[in-house]
Amino acid sequence: MNRNVSILRTQRLSLRPVQPEDAPAFEAFYGDAEVMSIRKYGVLAPAAARTQVREMLRHWKTHGFGMWVVTDIATGAFAGECGLRWLEDATDVELSYGLYPQFRGRGLATEAARAVVGYAGGVLKLERIAALSRGDNTASHRVLENLGMTLEWRKAVEPHGLVKYSLITKRGASPNQTGGADPAVK
Repeated sequence: MNRNVSILRTQRLSLRPVQPEDAPAFEAFYGDAEVMSIRKYGVLAPAAARTQVREMLRHWKTHGFGMWVVTDIATGAFAGECGLRWLEDATDVELSYGLYPQFRGRGLATEAARAVVGYAGGVLKLERIAALSRGDNTASHRVLENLGMTLEWRKAVEPHGLVKYSLITKRGASPNQTGGADPAVK
């Protein structure tokens, strides 16, 4: 693990940077139809999941930030992912997250995302964060709105639509001042 990269901790979660040995966990995660039923890109084959992991690792190396593995502190279970990445068109840094169904509906996505948003504004000094979501994923929209993000646009693209939210952070603020939980950064 890159020793210069922070591990984020919240009341119920631990977030650590993605590592090469996480590939099997992501193959299962991205290959799970229920997990991916609400995600933008749908179920991924194992080779595509491994490509995603390689891309996440490259992003960390290139930009110094990226996706974290989300672990449930109580059980030690892989709960999902949450983090930041540049959009393909390099116009915005995107907040992205996804959890296994058994971890949904308890505020964990919001908790993880608050920690990441706090890190983005407080440590990375990012002034703006965006998030893209399926147009029909109202649960994700609620998470983004709970973070203080504002709907920028809605597009009627097939098959589920797409929305973009954004947040202007308080540059240089501590995580709890950017609307985030006050994660312990290790």
